[in-house]
Amino acid sequence: MIGLKTLVPPSLQLPALAAAMVFVVAVGSTQVALQVMNSRQTDQLRQIGQVYLDGLAASVRPYVEAGDAVEVERRFAQALAEQHGIPEQALFAFGGDGGLIARAGDPRIEPPDMAALMRLGFRIDPVGDIGWASRPLGDPGAGAGPGIAAALDLSEVIAARDRLLWAVILMDFVIACLCGILAFAILQRLSRPLRTLVDHLGSQPLGEPEPLPAAAAGSAGPETRRLFDAYNRLAEGVRDRERLIRALADREQAAALGRMAATMAHEVRNPLGGLATAVSTLRRFGDDRQVRDEALGLLDRGIGTIDRIVTGTLDLYRPPEDRRLGREDLEDLRHLVAPEAVRRGVALEWRVEVPDNVDLGAVEVRQLLLNLLLNACAATPAGGRVSLAARTEGPDLVCDIVDQGPGLDRSVASRLAGGGADRPGTGGNGGRRLGIDVVVALLGSLDGRATVIDAPGRGTSIRIAIPLGAKA
Repeated sequence: MIGLKTLVPPSLQLPALAAAMVFVVAVGSTQVALQVMNSRQTDQLRQIGQVYLDGLAASVRPYVEAGDAVEVERRFAQALAEQHGIPEQALFAFGGDGGLIARAGDPRIEPPDMAALMRLGFRIDPVGDIGWASRPLGDPGAGAGPGIAAALDLSEVIAARDRLLWAVILMDFVIACLCGILAFAILQRLSRPLRTLVDHLGSQPLGEPEPLPAAAAGSAGPETRRLFDAYNRLAEGVRDRERLIRALADREQAAALGRMAATMAHEVRNPLGGLATAVSTLRRFGDDRQVRDEALGLLDRGIGTIDRIVTGTLDLYRPPEDRRLGREDLEDLRHLVAPEAVRRGVALEWRVEVPDNVDLGAVEVRQLLLNLLLNACAATPAGGRVSLAARTEGPDLVCDIVDQGPGLDRSVASRLAGGGADRPGTGGNGGRRLGIDVVVALLGSLDGRATVIDAPGRGTSIRIAIPLGAKA
């Protein structure tokens, strides 16, 4: 079966199988018909034998019952002399005890077993082409009794039947072959559109199927044309979808690049206010060594922060070796936020109770708190207060940012506390929404948690808890 499947192409396997089935059915049905014909012919021979023996029985019955073998043989000889149709080769008469009384005809033919022959009534001996017919002379229901038997010469009948058999087989073979070839041709023609479609699909690039050319339909019928039209509509739909996906991907890429540029510009601008304050301080109080050292340290750390932001954004990952967070990083935040607070008339309160070295990345924590503090200053009206309280509690760094603004928008507060997605255009103005985006991203990278306590009209308190040892 495997070899046949290998030799026959897949497109021809179905027509070949159908042709083979037609051939087998034709041959099988003919064989059944021949068997029925042979059975009916045997019945006809049995009836012919019985008719012959009926006439003979009337002639020899009294002599068989009387045991007159001479008269029985004489009458058998007369019957053999008058042969027309199927000739008799031998005739036998048996007594009531089953013994042979008389016989006539070919002496080479042995007498049959009368008891067995009586049970069958008629049988054909294929060795000598002889048909054995028997008839009881007494009461058929009495069991054993006298009877006669005839050996009929069936050689011509059997020869004619054999010739008919071979002629029928030959004719059946020819007709079955013609039917098989016709079925093969019809199915091959009917499956041609499917083969065309399969071959076309196999030659198409992945994801971008080409429509079938108009010439492929050719002289196809209406059903085939409907199939081809349906495939062409499907192919056009897939091609349109692929074009739309590419367009959306390009648009998404452009939007992502725009968000990345805006984020980087926003994050770089945040420390620039503190750096400008440091430069202004140097110009005014540069002669004071302590003030100069403090301002230069702030400049150094601010420039390092900007460098890390730019490098991390361009490389799309955070530096594996990042400076650890220290107390001075949190103190620096006050200088970075101060210009925005002064511009808005907001007072700052700072309470930092952390060790000099905390097992957290300095850049990520500074960015996170700086965004929240700048948003708090933007939300607090003039004369208000913004405070930062930082401490370590068990395994976490805990920072509380409190403002006196009108409160956070509900969608922004929900996103900040749960990390949910925010729809574009929600969450206040673009700059503040961008800062919240950065905060949510940083919280996720630090495995941090945010809790928002919002009292409308009285301010907002945001608590940030970051596990110590978290790496961005």
